[in-house]
Amino acid sequence: MDFQLLQSRLIAHIKARVRNGDGTERSLARLSGISQSHMHNVLKGARIFSPEFADQVLNRLHIDLLDLVESAEAADMPRAPSAQQPLYRTVALLGGYIGPEHPYPLGRNASGGYPFLQDDLQGLESPVAARLAPDPCMADLFTGGAVVLLDRSEARSSDPEEGYYALDMGGQGAIRLVKPGIRRLYLLGRDAGDDPQKWPSIALPNRSLLQLIKGRVKLVVRRA
Repeated sequence: MDFQLLQSRLIAHIKARVRNGDGTERSLARLSGISQSHMHNVLKGARIFSPEFADQVLNRLHIDLLDLVESAEAADMPRAPSAQQPLYRTVALLGGYIGPEHPYPLGRNASGGYPFLQDDLQGLESPVAARLAPDPCMADLFTGGAVVLLDRSEARSSDPEEGYYALDMGGQGAIRLVKPGIRRLYLLGRDAGDDPQKWPSIALPNRSLLQLIKGRVKLVVRRA
């Protein structure tokens, strides 16, 4: 066995993850700390990993070298007990969609949930996933059919920082860039301009923030 063989098996392992839906080229490249273009070129055979990058990919993607060794080759290679957490965790998926003409979704989908990398869930309180309906106001950033990961921390929702949030607009849901003001909450949509004072806004405290803000967007998964 040599490095070239291990490298080819590492590439095959990553291809299998993509093929099985355990990640995209983009997400695996981000986790590995390399560019998406480099990952793409390696997977299609135009480039190879340097030894340094190969070690980095193995470490970042939690791939044991023994995972690349066939059983007969590993017969005399003791495997140390692993205390690693599972790579993925499934979070609840809300029924319905967030977007125009859709009431804000409540409850979890009958399918059970949606898987996310453990690293993407670190530090989140009560994470939940939701599917997006097409929204012309946010078409440049959030495409219909995508899945968003939301942090439903009540502390963050009741005292929001500037960022993208899932909102219950009373009759329909929406994803908007929220910018808190002194007496108003400004909501940025497409073509709103650069002046927050001209953005659509909601007077405070006319409505409880926890009734309006349902979670902060932490990750968007765009599905083909």
